[in-house]
Amino acid sequence: MARISEIMLMQRGEQPALIIETVTDLSQIGRVIGDSFVKIGAYIEEQGELPGDVPFVIYPDYEGMDEKNIRMLIGFKLSNVLPGKDEIKAVQLPAQKVITSLFFGSYNEMEKLYREISEWIKSKGYEASGTSIEYYYTGPSFPENEQVTMVEIPLK
Repeated sequence: MARISEIMLMQRGEQPALIIETVTDLSQIGRVIGDSFVKIGAYIEEQGELPGDVPFVIYPDYEGMDEKNIRMLIGFKLSNVLPGKDEIKAVQLPAQKVITSLFFGSYNEMEKLYREISEWIKSKGYEASGTSIEYYYTGPSFPENEQVTMVEIPLK
């Protein structure tokens, strides 16, 4: 499928979040992300709170990752600060300028969007931080080719 929004420059404010930090390989990525969303979501509910946004995954070194070594920070933004518990860490996501766009389609087809964003960043004279953030607006109940994902690339 394809990009379904313009590529835009935005300013994100600092925000509390809960995350699980992990490393996995490509064959396990879907299971690890799904399990982490469930754990964090259950903990937020247990605390009598609601997520502040849709679930996300931060890939701290998306430019350098390979299929066998995928480092991820899996989580939810929050409206209120909550303490961490066990493997769930409480963090403050930093304020940052990001380049963002929405994608409709299979996760396996997102490489084209990443290339378009990279070209846009270079053409505007910005420098990417090397980190990627994906926000998941649809879940496993949607067909793979109907997934809606927002991609953000923080700038240096």
